[in-house]
Amino acid sequence: MNLRLWAVFDYPCQQTKVSVPKTLSFEKIMSRIVSLPIVVALLLVLVLRARSFADEPKEESPRITPLVKVIQRIEPSLVALFTPAKGQFVGGSGTIIHPSGYVLTNHHVLPSVTGYALLHKSRPIRFRVIGRLPEKDLAVVQLEHRGQLPVVSLGRSHDILLGEPIVIGGNPGGRGIVFTSGIISSRSFLAGGPNALAIANYENTRYDNFIQFDAASNRGNSGGPLVNMEGKLIGVVSALIEGEQNSNLAIPIDRVRELFHQIVPTELYRGLRTGVHLKPFAKAATIEAIDDNSAATEASLQVGDVIKSVNGTVVRHRPDWSLALFSHLNKKGPLKIKIVRGDEEREVTLTAHDWPLQAGVEREELKPGLSYKFYHGKYSLLPDFSKLTPVREETVDRVNLDKIRKDRKDEFTLTLDGLIKIPTDGIYRLIVVSDDGSRVKLHGRTIINNDGNHPKKEASRRVRLAAGLHPIEIQYFEGNGNELLHLAVEQPNGKIGEVPAEWFFH
Repeated sequence: MNLRLWAVFDYPCQQTKVSVPKTLSFEKIMSRIVSLPIVVALLLVLVLRARSFADEPKEESPRITPLVKVIQRIEPSLVALFTPAKGQFVGGSGTIIHPSGYVLTNHHVLPSVTGYALLHKSRPIRFRVIGRLPEKDLAVVQLEHRGQLPVVSLGRSHDILLGEPIVIGGNPGGRGIVFTSGIISSRSFLAGGPNALAIANYENTRYDNFIQFDAASNRGNSGGPLVNMEGKLIGVVSALIEGEQNSNLAIPIDRVRELFHQIVPTELYRGLRTGVHLKPFAKAATIEAIDDNSAATEASLQVGDVIKSVNGTVVRHRPDWSLALFSHLNKKGPLKIKIVRGDEEREVTLTAHDWPLQAGVEREELKPGLSYKFYHGKYSLLPDFSKLTPVREETVDRVNLDKIRKDRKDEFTLTLDGLIKIPTDGIYRLIVVSDDGSRVKLHGRTIINNDGNHPKKEASRRVRLAAGLHPIEIQYFEGNGNELLHLAVEQPNGKIGEVPAEWFFH
């Protein structure tokens, strides 16, 4: 029991005022009482005991339902976020997923890279954004907090049940953490897509599904947790369906698990490689693959090893691995990694390798623009272009679908080839938006795969590039309906825009 009690008693010609801070337990309160005059102490004991019996239902009380227990468990791990933008604060929500103060949230609630957070029974503390994946609307922030914080454990979303009870917590309207409950309404909802009849006619669909739930959710809840009755995080609240009641959407937690290394790409940002790849859905931080001739092979790590900690930071799963690297990976020294191999626990030392920038190529007699080949045909996936004969081969100044397709609206595919001129050394994020499928290759290697029948869908990839010319190929197909192909870039300074014509050569 936690209380704040002000007791004022008339006692032999004086007043005795006893302040009981909010954070003291009943036992600590009693230890302070024993130092008081006996009459005052007895009166305080009676008051506190009465309050204890009246205010705290017993564990077996019907008031302590499974829902109440889950809310009590997760409340300390929920965060109200406030990010400055245009002279005001944008409200959002988040969930602490790592004891060191790393919070999972939505990209769209973070218009800037710093802000303030309110935790359970705390004063505002600052946070900073450490990673984003905008097209998936996911981000991670780090709280400026000392000490360990309670977390919500990551669950799985592959086996959620229609009708199973859930609870969400968030910061609607910037009012602080509020809880609502409901059920899972749909395990797989396509946001922004056509109707179910149209989707049923698609082949090889490749789109992001969402969890639909009916618990009340309003603006400001975005980024908060969708939690099952085991108290595990199974989704990230992200949107509501306009014009409908009790129709809200969450990003499945399995997508977070799968893409976490892209949300927080520590190795890419630090320019260091470990050569370690973990299983995304395993119950532990189990190594799935090891790069050849890598730091991991030098450290004698093996597929199947379970990572338990990095430099003393506990690692429970793949997201923890990325966050541990964020805390400890640098050029100052090696990593001390504790692993379990079979029944044996051991410690290995890993010294990460440098990750150099991708060098450009030398070309002479360049012409501006890209060359393209245009093909007719009905496709549900990008074809093997080596087996096709183009109906047209021309050039275009940039990625401009209207100029390429001319009057053809449906059932076609194309390739664009050339060189992209990178102005300065740095980390670039190439972004492709398409309806239907697309793919981007750099130096002959696929870096973005956005293939399949789908409505407008964005995909991106961060790459370390040196200034200069880099071979690029863009592939695209259109089935029917809307047609769209757009190539953009986020530069090292954060500026985002269409790749300009002056960057392309052939």
